[in-house]
Amino acid sequence: METLITLGITGGIGSGKSYVTRIFTALGIPCYDSDARTKLLYRENEELKEALTNLLGSTIYRDGEPDTKIIASLIFTDHSLLKKVNTLVHPYVVRDFLKWAASTNAPYVIFESAILLEMDPPFYTTKVLTVSADKELRLQRASGRDNSHRQSVLNRMDKQWTDRQRESGADFIIVSDEIQPLLPRVLAVHDEMIKLTKHNNEN
Repeated sequence: METLITLGITGGIGSGKSYVTRIFTALGIPCYDSDARTKLLYRENEELKEALTNLLGSTIYRDGEPDTKIIASLIFTDHSLLKKVNTLVHPYVVRDFLKWAASTNAPYVIFESAILLEMDPPFYTTKVLTVSADKELRLQRASGRDNSHRQSVLNRMDKQWTDRQRESGADFIIVSDEIQPLLPRVLAVHDEMIKLTKHNNEN
């Protein structure tokens, strides 16, 4: 049985992580969007829904649908509660990812998550790419010109690791500064992942 080769892509809010991931997707590499898949699990996994309701209260669901605004207001103002939710949800996400990955046919797959390196229990990918950007640029991307939303984005940033923390745990670093072209740097990482896959298949 071949080993699953996975590139973890991470980065803070507004870093450009999703844009970088879309370039890999355009190259034919399947991507597991952990944020989107987690929201799907919130809606469809009955066991997780019950656990979340027990932890956060019945108001987080309305007509069977998760109220993301209420959930965000609860967890992004309480760091200990955020940690509890992450610890609860992550095993479900990992199982869902492994099931998804088993159905793919590609030299490697991508696991995209803003909190990949913060997951508890840890989830180890073959290699990690982090996307970094200047804090002010990240704020502009995430909040636009909405000053009230800007504070909300800042609050979320404060709950996430810094770029420096993520870079210390990464194998590849791409700085998304809107000056340097992204494609050559993505292609360089892609080439390294292809070499890794070929080496793995030869052994």
